[in-house]
Amino acid sequence: MLNRLPRPLALVAASALVLTGLFAVPAAAQAADGAPSDAAASALKINEIETDGKPDWAELINTGTQPLDASGSVLTGRENGVALTLPSGTVIAPGAVYVAESDDFKLKKGDELSLFAADGTTLLDSYEWGDFHLHTYGRVPNGTGDFVEQATPSQGALNPESTDPAEPGDDTGWESIKLNEVTSANDDPTHDGYELVNTGDTDVDVAAWKQADSSSNPAPLDAPNGTVVPAHGYLVLLSNQGLSSDGDSVKLYRADGSTIVDIASWGPNDAQPGSWSRCGDATGAFVHTAAASWGVSNADACAGTIIPPSDPGNGGEADCQTEAASGSGPAITGGIAWPGSQDWKVSDNECQFVTPISGQDVSGLDIDPSDPDVMWATKNKSSVYRLVKSGDLWVPDTANGWGSGKAIVFPNGGGQPDSEGITVGPDGFLYVTTERDNAASGVPLESVLRYDPNAAGATLQPTTQWVLTADLADAIDPVKADSNLGFEGITWVPDSYLTENAFVDQSTDAAYDPADYPGHGTGLFFTALEKNGHLYAYALNSDGSFHRVASIDTGLPMIQDTQWDPDAQRVWAVADNTSAGSSTLLKIDADGAFAVDRVYDRPTGLPDYNLEGFAIAPNSTCVDGVKEVIRSDDGNNGGHSLWSGTISCDLALGPQGPNPPAEGDPTVTATPSTVKAGGTTTIEAKGLVAGTRYAVVLHSDPVTLGSVVADAEGTLTLEDVVIPAATVVGAHTITVAASSDPATVIASAQLTVTAAASTTGPASTGGTTGTAALASTGAEPLPWVAVSSVLLLLGAGLVLMRRRTRRENA
Repeated sequence: MLNRLPRPLALVAASALVLTGLFAVPAAAQAADGAPSDAAASALKINEIETDGKPDWAELINTGTQPLDASGSVLTGRENGVALTLPSGTVIAPGAVYVAESDDFKLKKGDELSLFAADGTTLLDSYEWGDFHLHTYGRVPNGTGDFVEQATPSQGALNPESTDPAEPGDDTGWESIKLNEVTSANDDPTHDGYELVNTGDTDVDVAAWKQADSSSNPAPLDAPNGTVVPAHGYLVLLSNQGLSSDGDSVKLYRADGSTIVDIASWGPNDAQPGSWSRCGDATGAFVHTAAASWGVSNADACAGTIIPPSDPGNGGEADCQTEAASGSGPAITGGIAWPGSQDWKVSDNECQFVTPISGQDVSGLDIDPSDPDVMWATKNKSSVYRLVKSGDLWVPDTANGWGSGKAIVFPNGGGQPDSEGITVGPDGFLYVTTERDNAASGVPLESVLRYDPNAAGATLQPTTQWVLTADLADAIDPVKADSNLGFEGITWVPDSYLTENAFVDQSTDAAYDPADYPGHGTGLFFTALEKNGHLYAYALNSDGSFHRVASIDTGLPMIQDTQWDPDAQRVWAVADNTSAGSSTLLKIDADGAFAVDRVYDRPTGLPDYNLEGFAIAPNSTCVDGVKEVIRSDDGNNGGHSLWSGTISCDLALGPQGPNPPAEGDPTVTATPSTVKAGGTTTIEAKGLVAGTRYAVVLHSDPVTLGSVVADAEGTLTLEDVVIPAATVVGAHTITVAASSDPATVIASAQLTVTAAASTTGPASTGGTTGTAALASTGAEPLPWVAVSSVLLLLGAGLVLMRRRTRRENA
């Protein structure tokens, strides 16, 4: 989530500088103190980079219309901790370039170049690349476009519009090419070989493509069998670097050396003897087959002996992994067991979401309401994916240019949207939230961007942007820390649901009336703000204006995603490992406000990773009473991002708050509903099946309060039930479920536990005091005090402190 922060700026004087296009700066471009104005400084951009030179260099460009005084601006390289300061008198004419180089300024593979204003803290531009040197990469168009490989350097001059490095051949249909088989065995004729498969209807020429292993730079292919992958056919190539039996990767690039076509990675001895093979061809997961199948389908090999992998688990290291597994904050008090499968499995191919500037992380998910076999995913490094179902996996759609995902930009055609959440609107367009521009990562930018998923090209341009930062001044401060605590998720809720259940518009204190907001469409967009765990309901008008209708407390101290569930008629709010993966289910209560209806614990078999995305399948896909739920990992543990499990299609939920329970619906009550720890209450459940035994359980640490057979009226009563003295102070849930099916809750009620009276001091809450490591991305975690009553009061503040040091890269 957080763009990697620059190291302290040890400013190094440049020992050699090449200057182009210098003029005197007019007073209009300067602030009162003689420094360039913010508007002028923002026109300074990185235009070209050389990381394998003698020396390395970076070219800057003035994209403005006035001369720009860049004196004192600072370039930094992340991996070596180097910095270079532009000397006094550095003035760049409009549209001109300036080249900075120094023998001491060395950039590395897998590095990031950042450009700061003269204050040393205001980030003007940055570019991050993968595990390879940038021989020379330039922006096309100059100053605003994407970085692409150039055939020859254009140091000190504008980059040419065409950057094809050579005659690349016609690779039309390249998205149809996938790695299908690999071996690290040195047996002729396929020693250290790999196989490509073409799923398309046309031949693809890969003559100009490049290949690398886990640590090398992209280099020309070794192609003893030619360079054409026939339609629905196969081509066997040899590794140009050799492949290690101790674990390695094959990375396949287009001619630019940066567009990744596909990656295959394996552990020790997983690619020999036999092969590391996709089962099935092109779309399935890689497994270790005892037999090879070069030049033909893997079907027979996959039907034969499968050798267990060296790492049989779902975790472990992978070539694309940038973060290791991490710890957890406390679960939300009052949670009940996840109402579905406890055993979850990875549901993507390893290293499936890698881009040239980002690892395997995925932040937001949404299943397309028009097709449950399509799911949309977004990475917070400016990429969107269209995923389709392939067996038990979700894989990138290979049609219409979606094979490697598509980049997204801001309305000006540039920037790096920190895209965290995604939802499909009623118009079929994609709505994506941002919490900042990663090219200026220290500045909060809470916005919603609207994209047409049917637009052609590798980059999607937004049709509309709603900038909501100022409207959230009551929650988000204009400081660097809050640029990583903004919008995470987004979902669309129909007006029909809101009006039918008497939702109250907080801006008018009256019943919500869609007619008050002409141009907003047929529903409200609920945005999830990480910092305070709230949802903000907005009417987003077609002209780019907006109106905040409500702020909703989800019961989570921090929130990572939200989903409207039309089958349950509820809104989901989900947390990552800051709250141990807890989720809440919200309904409209008797006062017309959204309130927590259920609190669910994380499934016991789902790792407590930084799971930010959440998507739930519709009831139309239910099989044997369950349907799929998917979570996405923003930390890419083990090289995987997607985890799939199930949830019951019938959660036995009651009606919304304003309506009385329907006749026959199971209900449960506790009288009194507020009890001291060690005190008693009476529990009564109605609407049950006569003669059936039911278990009554107190959550979140499950304690069975009784097991009773419903009488002939379908009622059970537990009188003077003792609430254990060690019960944590706070909100709890009482559930009723058939003893034969304890995972399916049919009725629930809230119970508040207060501290027991004491003559010697405050009563024990039954909690323990200690520390637990939280999930992090390159930063030390903040210890958590695990006393639940204190967390309930101070959780938001503690999480904020922890989040400010949480990650260096997302």
